Amino acid sequence: MELGILLPIFSLPSKYGIGDFGYEAYEFIDILKKYNIKYWEILPINASGISPYSPTSYYALNENYISLDKLKDMHLLDNVLEKIKSNRIKYDNYKDQYYKIAFNNFKPNEEYLKFCQNEEIIKYAKYMSKQHNEDENYYLFLQYILDKEWNELKSYAHQNGIKIIGDMPIYPDFNSCEVANYPEYYELENGHMKYVSGASPDYFNENGQKWGHPLYNFNYMAKDNFKYLIKRYQEFLNRYDIIRIDHFRAFDTYFKIPINSSPKEGWYVEGPGSKFFDQLFKYTTWDRFVVEDLGDIRKETELLRDKYHFTKMKIIEYTLDPLNKKDNYEDSTNMVIYTGNHDNNTIIGWYNNLSLKEQTSLQEFLKEHNCQNDQINISLIKYCLQSPARLAIFPVQDIIGLDESSRINLPGYSNDENWSWELLDFNEFKQSMELLKEELLKNKDC
Repeated sequence: MELGILLPIFSLPSKYGIGDFGYEAYEFIDILKKYNIKYWEILPINASGISPYSPTSYYALNENYISLDKLKDMHLLDNVLEKIKSNRIKYDNYKDQYYKIAFNNFKPNEEYLKFCQNEEIIKYAKYMSKQHNEDENYYLFLQYILDKEWNELKSYAHQNGIKIIGDMPIYPDFNSCEVANYPEYYELENGHMKYVSGASPDYFNENGQKWGHPLYNFNYMAKDNFKYLIKRYQEFLNRYDIIRIDHFRAFDTYFKIPINSSPKEGWYVEGPGSKFFDQLFKYTTWDRFVVEDLGDIRKETELLRDKYHFTKMKIIEYTLDPLNKKDNYEDSTNMVIYTGNHDNNTIIGWYNNLSLKEQTSLQEFLKEHNCQNDQINISLIKYCLQSPARLAIFPVQDIIGLDESSRINLPGYSNDENWSWELLDFNEFKQSMELLKEELLKNKDC
């Protein structure tokens, strides 16, 4: 079994209010290498609003991730004032003032001019220019810097034996470059949404979820063999080593909610299924993907997943039944096992919400599996490492043992806590990894 760590780019420590592609990301890679961690799962990095799962573009990157320190290295900035460090991000566009200075100091070079020939980036720059009454060249510059910094970071990861897992968000935002430039691929009426995306009631949210994205016009897409989606996947195959397909269920059947209704009034519609994946697999192989096969999954979704040998996910917060001392999910080798992911409570938060009877029963279950530890997060990490899964991924919060105040997202709810958690520094993480190294990585049974 190989190991991975989940930490979004925005959650990296930063002197400027939000994690980015700067030197803290390089330090994180150094830590992963030291402890023989082979994968870094980063969540989406595409241009978006606060939620990375509502892209403005699938080709442009999020401008928050530009490193001001690297702009200084390029002699595009001199003095930069640091922000007071906090474990919560404020999306206040603090860096924008420095981006403008760097843009004004930048002299176009051959590399930049070549980058500016990218058709999708040109469309994005034009879209953003209209939205914000700003020079198109400013957005081309930002995307050039992002592309440069990302490729340098990815190259450093590869040099140190680290592979990157990144997400393919299922739908873009309605107010996006995607919908503005390709409206024919979306289910719209006179340019407006009549139906929106969401999910039926499940263990994420008992009332269901209303995400509010535009739905795809899969019938129209099928006429040209899904070239719109295929092009996107080709971009992501170049961007990441492994693509995690968000909301895989939608390729089997997707949930459709009338725009002015609640999720409980929505229904499922047949998705593209094999018609799409038969086209996609002309360009790639199964081992480049992990699918989010979570939530209300029907048998047909599992059959579609297994037909293409997609790697599935297991999250033990959902599969463990503490009261009955059972794990309700059968392990397999073609699987990634998680303690939790970005949509879950932390392990400590989850455990603290169990009843005393459930906690006692869970401790007995873990003792039976020789994974008991004074720290429940370590016990459950040890339990994961006993799985035959080919990969185990643990959020940084579960490595450290942080409570629910450090969770990344609460699905189906809009609040300032979502997508805003940030590490102050790596000290606790490194200390916890030392403990894991001693207790787990040398343990032959785990």
